[in-house]
Amino acid sequence: MSTPVVYQYQQALDAFRREGREGVLLKRMSELISLLDLTATLGSDLAGGEILEAALLIVLGELQVSKGVLYVRGADGVYLPRATRGLREPDPFPAKGPLPLGPVRQGESGFAGPPADLGFEVLVPVRRGAREVALIALGPRAGDRSYAEEEMAFLRSVAASAAVPIENGLVYAELRDVNTKLSRKVFELRNLFDLSRELTGSFDAPAIHSLFVGTVMGHLVVSRAALYLGAAARLELVLGRGARDDGGPFAEEDARTALAALTRALPVADLPPGPVRSRLQAARLAWVFPLSVGERLEGFLAVGERATRAPFADDDHDFVRTLGRQALAALENVALHLVAVEKERQDRELQIAREIQQSLFPRECPRVPGFDLAATSQACHQVGGDHYDFIPLADGRLAFAIADVSGKGTPASLLMASVHASLRALAGASSPAALVARLNQFLYESTQDNRFLTLFYGELDPAARRLRYVRGGHVPPYLLRKAGGIERLEEGGPAVGLLSAAEFEEGEAVFAPGDTLVLVTDGATEAMSPSDEELGDDGVCRALRSSVDGSAGGQLQALLREVSAWTGPAGCSDDLTALILKAEEA
Repeated sequence: MSTPVVYQYQQALDAFRREGREGVLLKRMSELISLLDLTATLGSDLAGGEILEAALLIVLGELQVSKGVLYVRGADGVYLPRATRGLREPDPFPAKGPLPLGPVRQGESGFAGPPADLGFEVLVPVRRGAREVALIALGPRAGDRSYAEEEMAFLRSVAASAAVPIENGLVYAELRDVNTKLSRKVFELRNLFDLSRELTGSFDAPAIHSLFVGTVMGHLVVSRAALYLGAAARLELVLGRGARDDGGPFAEEDARTALAALTRALPVADLPPGPVRSRLQAARLAWVFPLSVGERLEGFLAVGERATRAPFADDDHDFVRTLGRQALAALENVALHLVAVEKERQDRELQIAREIQQSLFPRECPRVPGFDLAATSQACHQVGGDHYDFIPLADGRLAFAIADVSGKGTPASLLMASVHASLRALAGASSPAALVARLNQFLYESTQDNRFLTLFYGELDPAARRLRYVRGGHVPPYLLRKAGGIERLEEGGPAVGLLSAAEFEEGEAVFAPGDTLVLVTDGATEAMSPSDEELGDDGVCRALRSSVDGSAGGQLQALLREVSAWTGPAGCSDDLTALILKAEEA
């Protein structure tokens, strides 16, 4: 058992009185002063590293040793150098075997201490109870003097005096590190909160790109960065700062290969060989951080090396990942906002188109002596492409038309408005065939190739019960004879506006009392059943025969009921317009 320092001092004093040995007393007094100095140093308010350096210097100075290292035991059992004198900082070493109970010479115990090539002679374990705290490794003493029992006793006192302060200092340093990290986390969280509000409050994608990249560059302290987004289908540079890449989007296969490797942040050099890695290296980018929403990888942020060459820590990865998720969420909000704006624009367009379309339909059917008229147009969607019109002519005659425009929405409504105005301007000025020919040439020259319409135009002379007509690619009207049978009015030509200088033939029909002319668009003949069968001409004729003795309005309703029953719950697949003229019986 070692002798306490106070008793050693008392023994030295007794020896001095008996034998006059001043050297022994002075040595013990020097050791006591060193221990007091060591205790005061370890209990001072210096920084943790400075305390350990000062404590090591006190021990080396007292023993006249030129080199030494104070190791601190880590949580994983590895001894880490925390204070070094007389040599370059050595590497950490793992603990193998139990730490000696007291100072020992290198190699005298089963404990595997620092590497032998460092030249340490004595190892001084610092323990607090059964817990290992630190290890002091000392080199040879000056003048080739050995470590006598007095020096070993001094080192035992050093270990006993240093155990509690060192452990307390380590705990304090650990707490300080934890507080520092906690303060940093709080700072980061506040930044993330503030940035989140900025990101979610912006509907400008380039501004979000800039805010995200600029914030990450400031946090990581890097001078170059490049943001690539678009997933594998179209991975391309959306923003670069300090790094140029004019290569355009990556090929899908190259992007998919690179993104598959980005399960975590990694150096650019660890990406699979290929265009992605080559272009990032050419731009002097060193690290890649994946950016994802849930399990969906949307791209990555590549950054250059830090000016200090310090490595990126896990906290850096977490910060980029968290801010990246917020930025991607904000970009999704931008996309949804743009969709909403586009839908609002389309809704406005559809409303305008509907208003245009509704303004072109007659408010009511005209009264024509000797004839009963009925008409309707039902749009399958908000805006249809069908149209009908009645145009009064001189001498009591009546022009009428039914048409089906290619396309939907505002363009179709505008085209129909043009046709409506042209028919009203040309009606009665020339023959039906000449009128449709002029309209065809006008539309061919003034509209796109995919814009045309099918049209049936007729001029009725009520007094003579005679109809002159032209059919331009439209469904041939049905003429139901009172005497029985159904005729089709087919004279005419191709769809209007489809071919330049198309020729149209004029047809004529004469009504007998009780005859009915039925005009429909293909929304009737091509109405689909739930089993994908068309109603066809047979279905239309069936509905017309069932109501041949009724009024024009009754026949119209019978036709609409037949179409509705045929389509069933699925409803319409195209616009439906019908116009009926019935010659009254005397």
